Amino acid sequence: MNPAVTLTFRYLPGEYGRAVRAHQLLGIRLVPDLLVSLMVLAVSAWTVHFGVDRYFWLGVVFCGIGLVFPTMIAVALFVLPRTMLARNPRLHDTYQLTFSDNGIRFQITSVDSSIEWSLYTGVTEVREFYLLYLTRRQFTAIPKRAFETAAEIQAFEALLVEHISQIARRV
Repeated sequence: MNPAVTLTFRYLPGEYGRAVRAHQLLGIRLVPDLLVSLMVLAVSAWTVHFGVDRYFWLGVVFCGIGLVFPTMIAVALFVLPRTMLARNPRLHDTYQLTFSDNGIRFQITSVDSSIEWSLYTGVTEVREFYLLYLTRRQFTAIPKRAFETAAEIQAFEALLVEHISQIARRV
């Protein structure tokens, strides 16, 4: 039987956005996507500059395609996290989470619920957070700063190992 771990925290300004960015970066192949984008942009520049007139529009289309990748990455990393924070007023509340062998008790101003461990499909540890996943895109971000002692971190990680089968560390 593992000891219960109770965390009380409030997301700091920009903190939830960093958690969303960390989640987004897990699913993006940043370097290969940007390399492909640069190659397409190089082909488009070459086609527009050195190609004959009949290939001008092909170069313009390649330029558009080459700009789509970096635009999508910028939206995923910078625009989406801010809009998610702005649309969810509960992210400004004080959270109290109690992790135990019985499950997770989740308390904020308007919510007091118990969640079974089986609802979580996985956890990923990143530099500043533990991301507990309900689905591929839905997660609970737990800031590491919420832990007051190393013993709390060890007890929390013991609970994760016991109750969640898929654990990844990307620190």
